[in-house]
Amino acid sequence: MEIACPQCTQVDQVQSVPAVFQSGQTTYRVQGGMTAIPAGDGVVYTATTHTGVSVTATAASLNPYPVLRGGGCFLTLALVLLIPAFVFLAFANDVLDENVAPTADGRVAQVIGASIFPFGAFALVALFAVLFVLRLRRNARIRRGIPDALAYWRQAWFCHRCGGVFFPRGDLMSAATFRGQVWRAGDYAGLTRRR
Repeated sequence: MEIACPQCTQVDQVQSVPAVFQSGQTTYRVQGGMTAIPAGDGVVYTATTHTGVSVTATAASLNPYPVLRGGGCFLTLALVLLIPAFVFLAFANDVLDENVAPTADGRVAQVIGASIFPFGAFALVALFAVLFVLRLRRNARIRRGIPDALAYWRQAWFCHRCGGVFFPRGDLMSAATFRGQVWRAGDYAGLTRRR
C-alpha cells in the first residue's frame, strides 16, 4: 500500500512512523582500555565496557510515550535519612531530659531548639518518600496510557522529504504536534516536563 505525502504528493520518502522510530535507534557497545588490578601475588587485567542506545533526533521526536524513570533513588534516600533522623530524635530527647529549663517559656524554647534537627531530618524523609510515590504514580499513568497511544501512533506516516507526520487523507503536521496528539491519546500529555 503506497501512501503519498499530502504536501509533496510523493511516495518514495514516506515511511510508517513505527518504522522511522525503530530505524532511528542503534544499540552500541564500547570496550574501554585494560586496567590492571592487584590480586594476591599477581595482577588481574579487566576491560571496561559500556552498552547503550543511540537515538536520532527524528526518532526521539516521534517517541510514543514519555520515558519511564526509576524512583529507587528517592526511596533509598528516604530510608538512609531515617537513621540520622532517629539519631537526632534520640539526642534531642536526651538533651531535654538532662537539662530541664526553670521556666515554662524556657522549656518551650528548649523543645523548639532541640526539635529543629529531628524535624528537618524527618521532613527530608517525608519529601523523598513523597517524590518516590509521585514517580510511581507517574510511571503507572504512563503504562496505562501506552496501549491507546500506540494504537493512535501506529496509524501515522512520516515524510522524510517534508519532515512531517500525517495520517492517510489528513494534513501534514510537525513531529511535535503529532507527539502532542499521541500523548493526549495516551492521557499523559501533562507529564512532559515534570519530574
